[in-house]
Amino acid sequence: MADNLAIKDGNGITRTIKAKDKGGVHTPEHGFSFADSMAIDAFARLRVSNPQTLFDSKQIFDDADIANNVENFPLFFDNQQTSGAGTATAFDVDRASTTLSVSNTTVGVRVRQTRERFNYQPGKSQLCVFTAIFGANAAGITRRKGLFDESNGLFFQQSGTILSVVRRSFATGAAVDVAVTQANWNTDKLDGTGGAGNPSGINLDLSKSQIFFIDFEWLSVGRVRYGLVVDGIPHICHELNNANSLDVAYMSTPNLPVRAEISNDGSGAASTFEDICSTVISEGGQHDTGAIHYLSTDGTHVDANVANTIYAVVGIRLRPTHLAADIEIINTTMISETNDDFEWILMFNPTVAGAFAYANFVNSALQVARGVTANTVTNGTPMSGGFSINAAPATAEIINELRLGSLIDGTPDEIVLCVRPLGSNEDIQGSITIRQLT
Repeated sequence: MADNLAIKDGNGITRTIKAKDKGGVHTPEHGFSFADSMAIDAFARLRVSNPQTLFDSKQIFDDADIANNVENFPLFFDNQQTSGAGTATAFDVDRASTTLSVSNTTVGVRVRQTRERFNYQPGKSQLCVFTAIFGANAAGITRRKGLFDESNGLFFQQSGTILSVVRRSFATGAAVDVAVTQANWNTDKLDGTGGAGNPSGINLDLSKSQIFFIDFEWLSVGRVRYGLVVDGIPHICHELNNANSLDVAYMSTPNLPVRAEISNDGSGAASTFEDICSTVISEGGQHDTGAIHYLSTDGTHVDANVANTIYAVVGIRLRPTHLAADIEIINTTMISETNDDFEWILMFNPTVAGAFAYANFVNSALQVARGVTANTVTNGTPMSGGFSINAAPATAEIINELRLGSLIDGTPDEIVLCVRPLGSNEDIQGSITIRQLT
């Protein structure tokens, strides 16, 4: 007969030693299992120090060109009053934060959301950590922070006097919020009562700064854990287990933006939400898997006729139905058919004159536009660039964390390969090669 021995150490790791008789020889067989804690990730794998950051945001610099009553990091965040009236935003470099506010007894919603939605790779635990000051409980006021948009997501919610963790899903064709209130959290209620329901003994005070985290496995049916870090110790407060429970995906997509939100239903007093710092991490790294696509002028050159005028050559953006896609630009190429010198510039959200018409690019999440002479360019943010002389092709690898995304209302960002001819009457061809991550 086999003798089994289970040993549990102080870190919650259980070691099971099994013994079996094999061929008359008593042979031990060893195995390990791990108690559920922050020592393991969402897939129950022992956490090791190899997280890969997909996004991070710390608000430590004040851009003097941007007023503090608008979004101070507009390349990465959109910040809007999405409905109602009387909302505002205020950046404070000394507090390293952005404060969203609503007015007294005025219906209004203020949202601060990343332009990009961050790619979840199946089989990897995704960890989201963010800091904020929700503020004291207030009737008529709802505050939210997490990884979510209008249709799907995971977030903490303070509505009036009730704190909840929420799963939002569009799996049924409409956005449905499933909220679990603090009184029903299944791991640690963080209500200061102690005992089995509050093993940490912590009494959560949302008027103070807090470190929140959410980690999850998706695969459309995986588990989700919500928690807070207090005194350097992570405390899981609630766990959602969806496998063998739901008969539908727990949310339609795991590729979601970081979002902060405050709203007043019209009955609440003037209130604020202070958004501080955020990061999204893929645990166990990420591999750049996905189809590679090549988009070019397709044999029709752009007439770049006026020296030192910038012309649009090839533009890309996400389809309005594919805003959750993550696109990595691999390289760009440009040549002058007339053997002239030129400067190439990769621009983020430029203003393009004339009819720069986008059309769906087959088998991808993208739309592509190809330039003509009338498509001159102003404004925008240069992402990369270089020069070509003596008719040499200009090919460049693109490494930039600035990626395609959208505004809160769904308006897609555009990245445009542009040319500035150094002479007159140049004929330009160009291309962009991308990987659509899976």
